[in-house]
Amino acid sequence: MLTGSKEQAVYTPSEDPMYRHNPFIEALPPILPMEKVASLLRRHPVYHQSERELAASKRLEAVQRIANYVEPLPIFLELEQRFSRMLRNGYSPRNPISAEWIKQLRSGFPDLDWDRGKPDYQPLVRSTAAGFAIIGTSGVGKTTAVESVLSLYAQQIQHSGKYGGHALDRVQLVWLKLECPQDGSLRGLCLNFFQAVDEIVGTRYYPKFGNNRRRSVDELLPEMANVAAVLGLGVLVIDEIQRLNEASSGGAAKMLNFFGQMVNQFSVPVVLVGTFKALPLLSGEFAQARRSAGQGDLVWSNLPQDDVWDFFIEGVWHYQWTKSETPLTPTIRNVLYQESQGIVDIAVKLYMLAQWAVIGQEDETISPELIGDVARDSLQLARPILEALKKRDLAALGRIKDIMPPISDLEQYLRGARERVTLEGTLDTMKAQRVAQQKNAHKEPDEILMRVAEVLLEAGFPVEMAHQCAEEALKQHADETELAPVIKDALLRAVGVRPPSSGTKRNLSRKDQHQETQKPAVEKALAEMINVRKGEITPHQALNNAGVIKPIEEFWTNK
Repeated sequence: MLTGSKEQAVYTPSEDPMYRHNPFIEALPPILPMEKVASLLRRHPVYHQSERELAASKRLEAVQRIANYVEPLPIFLELEQRFSRMLRNGYSPRNPISAEWIKQLRSGFPDLDWDRGKPDYQPLVRSTAAGFAIIGTSGVGKTTAVESVLSLYAQQIQHSGKYGGHALDRVQLVWLKLECPQDGSLRGLCLNFFQAVDEIVGTRYYPKFGNNRRRSVDELLPEMANVAAVLGLGVLVIDEIQRLNEASSGGAAKMLNFFGQMVNQFSVPVVLVGTFKALPLLSGEFAQARRSAGQGDLVWSNLPQDDVWDFFIEGVWHYQWTKSETPLTPTIRNVLYQESQGIVDIAVKLYMLAQWAVIGQEDETISPELIGDVARDSLQLARPILEALKKRDLAALGRIKDIMPPISDLEQYLRGARERVTLEGTLDTMKAQRVAQQKNAHKEPDEILMRVAEVLLEAGFPVEMAHQCAEEALKQHADETELAPVIKDALLRAVGVRPPSSGTKRNLSRKDQHQETQKPAVEKALAEMINVRKGEITPHQALNNAGVIKPIEEFWTNK
């Protein structure tokens, strides 16, 4: 259920004489020029070229912004104009203030003869608020366009105070959008109406009508009409009308009668939105009511491969997060059209999937072949309807169910891309570490021996000792790939302390125990050896600073 904003009534005198003196109409926003409507409907997510330099994991997430892209195509603007006329025409005969209704009639019908011999005479004005139907393939943008247009109007307007000198304190529910229930029953649709009104306005209609299972659809309809009148409902939009099921609703005849009653009893515009599968539901009495109101149904088909398609794709293609920019070539335009058949939702999802497929790869170029591969892998459910669109087979379009890949499929594809990027990033790190290890591992043993012995020589140890300790340390660490542990072992051997083998217990002799107690001093000596290598001190000074060399006084004996 779509919910909108709530505003305090601000009245703008209407320029049209038919709409003057009606607070329901004059509380609506003014009729806007086409340029302003396009600006208000447009939704362009944030994007910066510098984002191409982000980590692959962050760019994968950024691609999801494309799903929020809305470009008001010409049919969007036509839809807005229809809603603008429909709302005002629907409110025109439903003025909430009787005295203002008389003023409205006199303004709209200046030549009307009011002399009927009765002071309280009011002429009867028939409502023409029948609404219309929007029929089209899933994914062409019907729901997006309807919700975008509805968002131009506050959903609730609170009238508090006075209008034309008359007290007016009430809520005006400008629009209400419902979806047909999944079970496809008319009763479920009626109950959805009461639930939605309660949630938006704060009323308690559902407990009153929904808990009584003995109430039939024929009994619920007048109650719905009464609620619509009390709340000043401007338009009722019912989406996914193709879900209605004949078996659950008592047959096709009852369903058609239901829609006819909605128009007649509500006296408010009713807009039905659905796929070609809903065509049989929209004939008969309801179709006649729409035709008599002068609002033709809107068939919302896929985009033809023309300037409008090019305009849309150029706008979407701007949102690209690959490392290297792929230009929009005529070949790519054509492949996108052939794989989506001009269904904007499929085209957008294909573009998202293509970017997810290459981000984090060595080559992040989007090719026509890649788009084709992604389409074959990810749009298998849509294939029947795409073929029907290619052949212009309207009968097939009426038989096929919704085609859009579910959100769960897209999320699964994104999860797969995330895992691939994470794995490849980890693998790159591991490869770099392996290269560093192999760089040392592939060195000749003699070269490593010389490197270790050189460190000991620089520390001031004799040549023979340095070579012997280096050789023993290298033999002890034959599998080691780093030099540092080998050098440390050699230094410990040179100063007379052998490091214990890890994981083994030893019975230490007194001499070994003494050497163990000397380890802190030895570790300090190793640290001091760094200064020796820098040339800052001599080896003797380093060992003396570490406390390894005993003071000469300890060797004196008392006489």
